[in-house]
Amino acid sequence: MSPSPKTKKILFWFGLSLPMVALLAMAWLVHQTGGRFNSSFTYVMQNYKVLDIFEQTQGQIVDAEAGQRGYLLTGRPEYLEPYQRAMQSIRTDLASLKKLTSSDPVQQANLAALTKMVDEELVFDPNSVPHLGNAANDASVVALTARGKEKLEHIRSVLFQALEEQQQALSKHQQQAEEDVVSTQVMSLTLITAVAMALILVVVILLRLERLQEFVTVCAWTGQVQYQGQWLRLDEYLKQQFGVSVSHSLSQDAANKMMREIEELNRSQKPPPPAA
Repeated sequence: MSPSPKTKKILFWFGLSLPMVALLAMAWLVHQTGGRFNSSFTYVMQNYKVLDIFEQTQGQIVDAEAGQRGYLLTGRPEYLEPYQRAMQSIRTDLASLKKLTSSDPVQQANLAALTKMVDEELVFDPNSVPHLGNAANDASVVALTARGKEKLEHIRSVLFQALEEQQQALSKHQQQAEEDVVSTQVMSLTLITAVAMALILVVVILLRLERLQEFVTVCAWTGQVQYQGQWLRLDEYLKQQFGVSVSHSLSQDAANKMMREIEELNRSQKPPPPAA
């Protein structure tokens, strides 16, 4: 069954509008994908920077504890310079970490705990804290060394927890980014398919319009149509060329003409009245 002219018109405008809508959707999708890519890139780089600063802070804490323990054991001032330099780096790193993880309440809590442990375990006043110096013996050295290891273990536990949570957040974000890429690819494929279907529909409509624009030779006497070297009746031509099914009826003029012819035929065949 051939579609009606109204349906053809709807399909025509639908075929013209669908590619435009699909192109706009693809432009929006490219814009959104670019924004998500930039956001993901920034997030990943920030996470790697946070992990790097955590590793750096861990090394600085070890240096600060070693300088503190060396001064407490010997009382030599040369241990204070590396200690103070390490403590300054630790404070700078902690400030940077707090700024970089300002939107992460879990890491803010870890950094608060780490800052508190650094202040309690590593901060000391060389002028007010006695050192062993020449009075150092094996027992005091062992005790002070064990205390230093205990400090480092406590601080490292907090650092390890912070590093693990940061790595989990990075892994989760990377998984979400991969899912976004897959969904973007599916949406792009759907839009490309829609554009291809719309273009095919437009081509089909244009081909049918081109067929409609061809010249048709009609017999002036019989009304037959010349098609591919044959003379066909109009209904046969419409069926072969356009797939149109034709039904037959009578126009009002033809019906009136037929009635007049029947009446004239009846009058001509009516016998004359008998003579008087």
